[in-house]
Amino acid sequence: MHHMTFAKSLLLGTAALISAASLAQAADLPVAKAAPVDYVRVCDWTGAGFFYIPGTDTCISIGAQVRIEGVFISNSRTLAPVGTATNAANRIIVPARDRDESGFLARVRLGVDTRTQTAYGTLRAFIQYQIDRVQGTYAEGGLSGGASTITNSGGNNATLRRGFIQFAGITAGRVQSFFDFYADNYNYEGIANSDLAQNVLAYTYQVGGGLSATFSIEDRNARNLSAQGLGYITGGTQATTSSVRYAGETIPDLVGVLRYDQAWGSAQLSAAYHEIQAESGPFAGTGGQGFSGQDADGFAVQGGVRLKLPMLAAGDDLWVEGAYQNGAYLYQDSAYYINQGFSSAYLGGFQHIDRDAIAIRTPGTANGAFTLQKGEGFSVMAAFNHYFTPNFHDVIFGSYEQTSYGRAGRIDWTQGGLGFAEQYKIGNQFLWDPAKNLEFGLEFDYAKINQTLAHNVNQAATALPVGVSKNPDAFEARLRVERDF
Repeated sequence: MHHMTFAKSLLLGTAALISAASLAQAADLPVAKAAPVDYVRVCDWTGAGFFYIPGTDTCISIGAQVRIEGVFISNSRTLAPVGTATNAANRIIVPARDRDESGFLARVRLGVDTRTQTAYGTLRAFIQYQIDRVQGTYAEGGLSGGASTITNSGGNNATLRRGFIQFAGITAGRVQSFFDFYADNYNYEGIANSDLAQNVLAYTYQVGGGLSATFSIEDRNARNLSAQGLGYITGGTQATTSSVRYAGETIPDLVGVLRYDQAWGSAQLSAAYHEIQAESGPFAGTGGQGFSGQDADGFAVQGGVRLKLPMLAAGDDLWVEGAYQNGAYLYQDSAYYINQGFSSAYLGGFQHIDRDAIAIRTPGTANGAFTLQKGEGFSVMAAFNHYFTPNFHDVIFGSYEQTSYGRAGRIDWTQGGLGFAEQYKIGNQFLWDPAKNLEFGLEFDYAKINQTLAHNVNQAATALPVGVSKNPDAFEARLRVERDF
């Protein structure tokens, strides 16, 4: 027993000595240090929501929006956009019962905003995609007027809503047109004002004291009212029944802007040049080579003011804007209208109250020669936003516009003539924000068109198709739920 105890003690002591020697030797070896963790850092120069992309000097912000809408629209019967190109009198009547008067919209917007400091200032790149699921009345109509079907079961739409680069005063990409000011800032349903996303190449010079000047080259085709918006050649020997149409783009739209921003609000003056190039053909017997064309110059000017009204309540403001155009209707009113009816070329719609110009056939010719009668008109609008509480506010808005077409007013309405048209719109929103970046909105709108229509010498002045009013009106109610994050 004694010898076993001694042997055990000897073994344990030897093991301890070896272990101590090993530890002492290990202490002399180099030890690899753990790499520092590259934590995400908040950008302190861009404003809230931005953080540095790890390993770079670029700040990024990621955002999204989810929107759900339901709408009900009631308007009188109208003419369907079907039938021969030059014979509106033979188009079928579409009562309200045969059209979708309600519909739903689900929308998602996904955006990425990046900013980098450079020797020339901030370099910014921004992308925002928009994905819609539309059904019912949302699936009808469109900016160019008139749906091709009476009802539509709906569909998915994915678009690049914004995508641009800004650097040293230069803006290149898809943005809100620099011509625009109010741009349907509050109202859901469009009113008479310019509100259009554009592909642009622009330069902005900061004069100082809140004053800036911008020159912008913008896509002309986005401001063409529509292919058929130039009206029709009556008679002639066209090989087809196609209408006069816009020719290819030669000169883009040219936009100039002066803007003034101060603590009290903002003011802006805008001007734009819009080229009208029209053509028709080919004509019979020309082997597909016979075309007729005309050019005209259109322009538009606009002025707007936004007044902040904190003396009433925090967040209150008033917008007032007016525009005049000659041959450039979509600068007067480019707001998107959901399907309150078809275009006014079909006597009963609220898409747009008409065209950039009307093509009038040259008397005594048989080769499709025509002249262009430009339209001219103006629009005015106002919107007032008032907060009753920090979580509840109300917006009242309205607009008035008119257009006329000179001697085209003497053309029979069944052949595409239109003399004078005016439109009134008024609406009100009730908005509740129960939580940050969450909003419930309810909007009511009323719209009415008055228009003069020429008629054949053999036709009574009141000889419109039964059930069609040349002065239609419409009522709309829309509910929206929206969350930004």
